Amino acid sequence: MIVTFGSINVDLIFLVKEIPQAGQTVLAKGSRTEAGGKGANQALAAARDGAKVVMMGAVGDDAMAPIALQNLEGEVDISRLLRSREPTGSAAIMIDANGRNMIAVAAGANLVAQSDGVEDELLRNATYVLMQMENDASQIEELIRRVSNQSAKSILNLAPAYRLDRDLLSLVDIVIVNEDEAEALAGWLGCESSARSLSYALDTGVLRTMGGEGAEASIKGEEVRVPALSVNAVDTTAAGDCFVGVLASALDRGLSLDAAMRRAATAAAIACSRPGSQSSIPHRGETDSWTEKSLD
Repeated sequence: MIVTFGSINVDLIFLVKEIPQAGQTVLAKGSRTEAGGKGANQALAAARDGAKVVMMGAVGDDAMAPIALQNLEGEVDISRLLRSREPTGSAAIMIDANGRNMIAVAAGANLVAQSDGVEDELLRNATYVLMQMENDASQIEELIRRVSNQSAKSILNLAPAYRLDRDLLSLVDIVIVNEDEAEALAGWLGCESSARSLSYALDTGVLRTMGGEGAEASIKGEEVRVPALSVNAVDTTAAGDCFVGVLASALDRGLSLDAAMRRAATAAAIACSRPGSQSSIPHRGETDSWTEKSLD
């Protein structure tokens, strides 16, 4: 079982020819509203890949909450969610003609989520606890410490990049970063941004995703590098979250690190190949099918 403590948002998505510069106004070719948030995206990706997932977070008591929860309901256990007077978290996303994006996030109710909502019994029954950095940092820090005293393993997606104490990060089993986050973390630690260097500096496992260059990991002396699948990128919005969620799901059911990373890369490629945030996240059968084709 995977426990996810994370953000739950509504994504306001604008399709533009080019990402605007500062002070520039552009006309969007279209727009849509979808459920999102790193925590919710990763929880849904893990659930769609076959994992049992319990989600802890918070939404507002407003008209946005049903939109934010529409995909989680029925696929993820959301019985522990808090309802807050703060507005449901939201994100403004601009996507250009090449599928690249620029995102601004308003945390809203996500900052109200309390880590003690993840009770000790739940931690004792969990295999992995998955966290990101779109909630109150103090709550994430507290949960990392609590998980370190349990048998469950922790995965922290350090996104967006936020400076946490080195000793605290060393308690995490796997720290996941993209290239930009790896650069930021390397700057704080005074090392190179490779997974190997970051892992050595933190004395824990590190996985770095590198977009079209694939992903690399250095965990407990094991070093793995997997390529990205070549696809026509339509929308990269939730691809990183899809990778993290499917990786957790694959590890949860006992796949090797190499196999889990390859599966996560396949699922992320599927997500890139079609528009949408959570709507782009594949189900287990789709990922199985793409995996089989890549082996032919």
